[in-house]
Amino acid sequence: MTLVCDGAPPYASGMQTRHNGRLWFLVILMALLCVVAWPMRADDTAVMDPEQPVAVEAGESATPDEATEDYAAYVGWIELSGVLREGPAPFAWVSEAEMGPSLKSVIEQINHVAGSDDHGGMVLYLDQPMISFAQAGALRRAILDARDAGKTVMCFAEVYSTLDYYLASAADTVLLQRKGQVELAGLAVEEMYLAGLLDKIGVKADLLQVGKYKGADEQLVRDAPSPEWDENIAGLLDGLYGHIVSTIAQSRAMSVEALESAMADSLVLTDEALLERGLVDQLVSRDLLGATEPVFGEDFAWDLELGQAGAGAMPDNPFALFSMLIETPDTVTRRDTIAVIHAYGPIFSGESTIGDGLFSDASIGSATVVRALADALYDDNIKGVVLRIDSPGGSALASEVIWQGMDELRVDKPVYASVGGMAASGGYYIVCGATRVYVEPTTIVGSIGVVGGKLVMAGLYDWAGVSITRRSRGPLGDLFNSVEPFTDDQRAMVRESMTTIYEQFRDRVRTGRGARLPDLDAVDEGMLFTGDQAVANGMADHVGGLEIALHDLADELGLEDGQYDVINLPGPLSLADYLDNIFGVRGPAVQSPANHPAVTALRRVLGPQRWAQTAALLDGLTQLQHERALLLHPSVVSVTTGASR
Repeated sequence: MTLVCDGAPPYASGMQTRHNGRLWFLVILMALLCVVAWPMRADDTAVMDPEQPVAVEAGESATPDEATEDYAAYVGWIELSGVLREGPAPFAWVSEAEMGPSLKSVIEQINHVAGSDDHGGMVLYLDQPMISFAQAGALRRAILDARDAGKTVMCFAEVYSTLDYYLASAADTVLLQRKGQVELAGLAVEEMYLAGLLDKIGVKADLLQVGKYKGADEQLVRDAPSPEWDENIAGLLDGLYGHIVSTIAQSRAMSVEALESAMADSLVLTDEALLERGLVDQLVSRDLLGATEPVFGEDFAWDLELGQAGAGAMPDNPFALFSMLIETPDTVTRRDTIAVIHAYGPIFSGESTIGDGLFSDASIGSATVVRALADALYDDNIKGVVLRIDSPGGSALASEVIWQGMDELRVDKPVYASVGGMAASGGYYIVCGATRVYVEPTTIVGSIGVVGGKLVMAGLYDWAGVSITRRSRGPLGDLFNSVEPFTDDQRAMVRESMTTIYEQFRDRVRTGRGARLPDLDAVDEGMLFTGDQAVANGMADHVGGLEIALHDLADELGLEDGQYDVINLPGPLSLADYLDNIFGVRGPAVQSPANHPAVTALRRVLGPQRWAQTAALLDGLTQLQHERALLLHPSVVSVTTGASR
């Protein structure tokens, strides 16, 4: 089974829709173009062509040969490269297979091998994937489950970063391409402090925060961390590093001291030395047969398409394609169902977005999520809900609105929360409305605090030659003007307002977590924790991913395997809705600042991971124009793991 992750589009959490005649004209036009162009259409495949070599050595193939009909057993082949998508396919007319693999689909592939009598095991090929810590943890768990089921798992790569190796260490055997590298550089955090930059362009961040460890304002008002934030982020990094090192050491049957000694030398170790030090089990050529045949025997077939056959292949008939394009997605439940509500990105009031946030790829809109929660509440077939969330926070008001929707739903139905990489600040505010909270060991949890204020633009206006004439009415009309900092009285008033929101945040945590969180004072004021730490201190309930949350919820509801459905809310967009959002409501995507050449250049300089974190913070801070306080985690933080990328 070949799964190639190659920059798949982000998940849509739902978008505002409307219909008009112009859209149907566009749909029909597109369908006619499909009909005209159909004779020129090449065969579609949902996976990488196994005959297409990507080897660097002459005469050797980087992927296994095609399976033959005569075989004793199957061996699965999973290939991870690039970004691994979170959430389901966002569009009704594009299948999961054609969108590229998601975390869920890869785990399902591994689980299929684990439960198949026809499969002796699998090989996982890590082609420099861009996965998160949380995704690596979920994949590790699936691999360990497959091993517990008696399947042999091998992992192969040309170069391993720390995060790659963390994943690979779950396998029975770690294979390395001859002359390859293992770059175990540990973890490093880079924090951007922008006060100097803002000063150069004449902007002053007049911000306040409630919670001494919060830190969300520091990157705009300081050029170095405060002692409190330094303590906070250092503790988080200690937790992440400690988990990764102890996990790898246990998996490789090494002491932590021996592992760290090997890590310190890893950049200069030859492939033979890496083998001698026990970091890898075998050096292999790219056909892998020298490693696989002694384990699986000579008479096995590579399973390159497990779970892919017919999974969303485009129709061969152009009129069938036209029918598929105009078809409205069927989201009607017909039997007992568990709903998964997906929420990714910074939190805003209004509708969620897909790929058209001001800077970031997606956002969580309170209206979209609350509507999905209401759909689940009033659908008698939906017996329970899992909220799948990954968010640094955002609007305090939007977070409260979603919390109320969660709280209303859990009166009648269980609501679990499954956290991906982060549930910080407003993200954790929402999570506290859940009946149970599931986290990965490396999930970032917490940041209970508030940041607020404004950006003073007077210096930028002067530099640009812009004159401002201010007019206001009422005692607070001029409070958030963009020219002058707060007066002492105004600052005291803003802080008092933020303190009220902070106490509300604490109350929501106290209400949602109850006796499971014995000491709220020990975890608030902006402190951050790993998932493991959050389970230990009562901020979360279980270590586990979405699949475990779904399994446990089904158990609680008394639902048997095969006797219930799982649906995603909001449902996928139809083509008409998608075109309507582009041409009718939001305007062409090219008008988004995210596509501005300057933003594109910055994205390239920072790289995809740093940019994703920076963009989420920038999107969140834009809300200061109309929100007096934010529940936002300082996400301009990049954790690097080393690799030749």
